Amino acid sequence: MELRHLRYFVAVAEELNFTRAAERLHIAQPPLSMQIRALEEELKVRLFERDKRRVFLTQAGRHFLDRARAILEQVDLAKGEARSADSGEIGRIALGYTASSMLSLVLPAALRRFREEQPQVVLTLREMTSLDQLAAVHDRALDIGILRRPDVVIPEDLAMEEWHQSPLIAAIPRGHRLSDGPIRLADLRDEPLIMYPRDAGIGLYWKVHDLCAKAGFRPQMVQEARDASTIVGLVAAGAGIALVPGDTRCIQLQGAVYQPVRDKGAVSSLWLVRRVSDPSPFTALMIGMLRAERKRAASPKTARATVR
Repeated sequence: MELRHLRYFVAVAEELNFTRAAERLHIAQPPLSMQIRALEEELKVRLFERDKRRVFLTQAGRHFLDRARAILEQVDLAKGEARSADSGEIGRIALGYTASSMLSLVLPAALRRFREEQPQVVLTLREMTSLDQLAAVHDRALDIGILRRPDVVIPEDLAMEEWHQSPLIAAIPRGHRLSDGPIRLADLRDEPLIMYPRDAGIGLYWKVHDLCAKAGFRPQMVQEARDASTIVGLVAAGAGIALVPGDTRCIQLQGAVYQPVRDKGAVSSLWLVRRVSDPSPFTALMIGMLRAERKRAASPKTARATVR
């Protein structure tokens, strides 16, 4: 069945006259009649009843008319959307993010501003691990990824840039000997640590190991958790200490406190990843918005307003 068969059928159904329908379609009547018979044979139903003077829709024909009109309307709509997308009037973006990235002030603000300023763009958000995002952007299932850079080789067709940086802080059980002030990583030498699992595809796993190695010890991991709120909950339960991005401070539990880490390099970064050859103007719009929001959030004026 082809779209022209549907158009021929709708014309005859609306005119209830083959001659007028043929004139409307700018074709001869005999080919039109042949196409309608071919459609009926394919469907294995009669769509029209005919006598010498008039044409009537059968019950099957009336039902098929509704479906045919809906299909043709969708086709016309798809054509219009394709033209609008080509001219930049409408578009779609699929953006991936790690769960912890939503704890920052920057990402939610950037997404909210993008929705307000670009209402013609359909924005799809997907929570995914960093490794899964790399694969999805490479395979074109995502347009942009917001992740913590994992310790893997980045495919050549992907471009990455550091986007948002926050200090690492220590989540410590309330009343612990280290809970009263800033710490150094060496203070954690004999402490049980709660960490993201290695196979979660989160760059913080390797970051913590690297920082501990530079401080001269190997971390004593006693518990793994994939979610930031779960990690802080385990800290509050006294299971151990965790090194987490500073944005995690928004998770407030009675049994846990946060303290700064004084060591140089104790920071955690979010990265943007996209395809090098992505021609979409909407991807460029979103990248620009994310960069602008990062700069806005980093400005002294914005920082003072946030503190207040």
